[in-house]
Amino acid sequence: MGEPPTTCSFEELVQSKLFTFYVGTEKRAFVVHSKAIAATSWYFHALVNNGMAQSQEGSVEYPDMDPGDFARYVEYAYRYDYTVPLPGIDRAARSNVINGNAHSCEDAPSPAEPEPEPPLEEEPAPVPEPVPEPEPEPVQELETEDWGVPSWAKRKPAKRKPAKRTDALRKRFDERSYLTPLEPKTAMLIDQMPKSNITFEQDFTRIFLAHARLYTFACMRLVDPLKRLTLQKLHQTLRGFKLYKQRVGDVVELARYAYDHGENRKSDGTIDELRKLVVEYIACEVSTIGKHEAFMLLLQEGGEFVADFWRIIADVNLGL
Repeated sequence: MGEPPTTCSFEELVQSKLFTFYVGTEKRAFVVHSKAIAATSWYFHALVNNGMAQSQEGSVEYPDMDPGDFARYVEYAYRYDYTVPLPGIDRAARSNVINGNAHSCEDAPSPAEPEPEPPLEEEPAPVPEPVPEPEPEPVQELETEDWGVPSWAKRKPAKRKPAKRTDALRKRFDERSYLTPLEPKTAMLIDQMPKSNITFEQDFTRIFLAHARLYTFACMRLVDPLKRLTLQKLHQTLRGFKLYKQRVGDVVELARYAYDHGENRKSDGTIDELRKLVVEYIACEVSTIGKHEAFMLLLQEGGEFVADFWRIIADVNLGL
């Protein structure tokens, strides 16, 4: 049911009627082509085409949604991908390091120390090279294969075909490229790629929550391809995330959101996909996250997170 119900050409898309979304408490207007929105799911197809008041007026209000999140959905409707927000700057973490706070200097696991280089051995004295003996002069061998064969019947050596004069031209033609690394599409793809952090002061909370909130939006509006895309991009972000101890709180906020807004565990024990992704990441990093005060506070809040977390720990026999 969640797959796009219709497809249309780009010409049909840009010539379709306009539909306005008023998003957030300030009712920021997003004017989009109705066919671009309708193609994302049955929910939006019905919204713009079912003949009810909203489709006739050509507008709807989403007061509880963040405009930035909705902008990412609109970008997805046109481009089938969305731009990832930039990380914030944790000025408190930077200030603590500048002031010499010992707790704030706890970084990500230090890289392994390089193995000591083996001691240098004394080079042996050079051995004089032997004087090469003169090579014997080659003796021309007589060809016996064609003895007794008339000269007119002897095989003639095959002639090598000369290179075509167009070969160099063809090679130059095939290797030609008109695009540069600074093309607009290249810049767009870079903006849409999952981000990685390089310092402890880069706050990834807004990045994590952007993916998570868009996942919730996609679940509510049955946009299944977007749902899968958000999970994929969040998964790639977590894989490349350097878990500095100052950044454990970013992951805790992601878990708190997933368990405050995600679908509860089903009767057969199935966990919501966002929750499963987050709780498994926390279990993988339990040696760092498990000792952090922010994580302890999350455990004290109780709820389904605690049960899901301890079930994973028990299944793989991990310990804190």
